[in-house]
Amino acid sequence: MKNLGLPHRPGRRRSATAGCVLLLPLTLACVAGCSDDDTAAPPVASPAATASGARCVTGALPAAQGADAGPAATGTYTLDSGERTARRTTPYKARKKDRSALVVSGSGQLSTRDSKIGKKGSTTSVAASLDHGLNAAALARDGGRLTLSGGKLVTTGKGATAVFATGEDARATLSANSIRTSGTAARGVAASHGGVLGLTYVQIATAGAQAPPVAAGPGGARVTVSGGTMTSAGCGSPGVRTAGDVAVKGTLFDLANSEAFTVESGGSLALRDVRATAAAGGVVLRGEDTASFTMTGGSLQVAEGDLFSVRGADADIALAGHAELKAKGGALLRVRDQGRVTFGADDERLKGDVLVSDGSATLDLTGSSKLDGAVAGASVKLGAGTRWSVAGNSTVKGLELRSGASVAGTIDGNGHTVTYDRAASPGLGGKTYRLTGGGTLRPA
Repeated sequence: MKNLGLPHRPGRRRSATAGCVLLLPLTLACVAGCSDDDTAAPPVASPAATASGARCVTGALPAAQGADAGPAATGTYTLDSGERTARRTTPYKARKKDRSALVVSGSGQLSTRDSKIGKKGSTTSVAASLDHGLNAAALARDGGRLTLSGGKLVTTGKGATAVFATGEDARATLSANSIRTSGTAARGVAASHGGVLGLTYVQIATAGAQAPPVAAGPGGARVTVSGGTMTSAGCGSPGVRTAGDVAVKGTLFDLANSEAFTVESGGSLALRDVRATAAAGGVVLRGEDTASFTMTGGSLQVAEGDLFSVRGADADIALAGHAELKAKGGALLRVRDQGRVTFGADDERLKGDVLVSDGSATLDLTGSSKLDGAVAGASVKLGAGTRWSVAGNSTVKGLELRSGASVAGTIDGNGHTVTYDRAASPGLGGKTYRLTGGGTLRPA
């Protein structure tokens, strides 16, 4: 076991406004009221609009770099071999740039209980902080194991992520912790390059721009989250941003100036019984590789922007379990930048338009699913028991009615015209059909 330095003695605790509980919906006033004196105020949302109507843009991830990229991470307290259980409430602090309060690596294993871990100071390399955890408050790397039970983690400064796991076999496990970060690119928790994170009933609040509460990648990672609350106040700070594999169950998200979730190339996000509210868009899947999103039960409410946006990725979206989806004025699904998506819904109620401006989309409805909206440029598959209530004149690439489904029993025209491609819709025989409620279905 190798120890470099000792934990700092606990300093005088700053006062905080009483009564702030991290439950949805969380207001910005409550975030400010719960902050330490030196916590920066939440940034104001950018007025620039994205193509989906959302106010804030989440920046692209930096390119994954080599394992030794960036300045070397150092820690006020380090452990690179052996197993240690810290005394209860032991404090750990770091104030210098690029320095972590805790670094556990190699065969080192450290467990803490009810500790307060603090990090002040900014990174000298945002890319190294996002990629390898430079300047994180607590860092598990290259095989190190870190277990944090209870306690608080507070960071101020650019690139000061609270907990980071990076490198093969690196693992950080958190339970019943409270995390607050306030700097730009200061995520709540993050993993990369094979690192693994496990969170149970953790509360995370981030205030800086480009600072998602949960992040995975670049370079692949695995993160599981069970319970807890996740909030962000900064522009471009989705609840989860992943280029790895993330699974979330029973967690509440409130995102004040961002889309709800972002899935990058090679990433996957699986939600079960998750409730999320977001001010600037729903789920964004983007990049030049595969990206997948599944949602079972729960709810997603979007104040402005589209519910689902696919930008360049080869995406797969699957909804089930009566997930509740609501958006004010945005599309249900928008595809651009040569994106490709299969959008499956089983026993779901979907409202909003499906718009493909550059790319392709297949909307596959099964069970008792119902779509209320117009379609432009997508293919549609309808099963027995499904319905499409057409909300505007529509043009579909292909229309497939599965066994048991019929034009009259499946599509309500509401006075609108739906045109279809003959070659891509062989089951329709190139015919024109009258639709229930008025309107026609005809070949283009």
